[in-house]
Amino acid sequence: MAGEMSVVHNVLTRSLNAIWHNAALVSAKDTPAFVGYALLVLSAVHSHHDTEEKIMFPAFSGAGIAMEENIEQHKAFHDGMEAFEKYLEQVKRRELLYDAVKTRELLKVFADPLVHHLHDEISTIQPEIMQRADKNVLDQFVKDLEAHLREEGGLTTSIPFILTAHKTQDAPLWSPLPPVIKWLTKNVFSRVNASYWKFAPFTQSGEPQVYKP
Repeated sequence: MAGEMSVVHNVLTRSLNAIWHNAALVSAKDTPAFVGYALLVLSAVHSHHDTEEKIMFPAFSGAGIAMEENIEQHKAFHDGMEAFEKYLEQVKRRELLYDAVKTRELLKVFADPLVHHLHDEISTIQPEIMQRADKNVLDQFVKDLEAHLREEGGLTTSIPFILTAHKTQDAPLWSPLPPVIKWLTKNVFSRVNASYWKFAPFTQSGEPQVYKP
């Protein structure tokens, strides 16, 4: 599980790096798409951590795995992320002008403790720790997690986001999506928010890319 969680955390970290890198480069005409991409990244972070807090942390605590530190670390970046999201929403509604410097400042406030947490969390779910846990509780956790992910959907948002922030060379068999879904995402679903993906680290085909204003 630690290996798969590391892949997910790398997806989130790469997308945050993409926001930081592109914040100072984005052109005026591309600003709405950039803000849309940044809000989508925040939505993915929210989804990931809501799933942990609602399903993973309670299940692991019930299985005898200490989750207190992870819970406290979530609190450390919550307010900063909310402030960044509020700013982006105001830019989206044209209540504020886009400001590259402010974008980076607000991003750094929450991204630093978030990335710190993403690294630290892996040590709490290493195989030797998971092996000591209650197997029945963990089996139920897997079932609950699968049901939760099915309910979330995200064919035109979260799935294209994941595929364009995943470095295929690091984990060629990830993500565990059926081939038909990957094909449809690349050729159909990604078109809905097509203007967003130019800011992602990779193309829909998994090739590295750099945003060009």
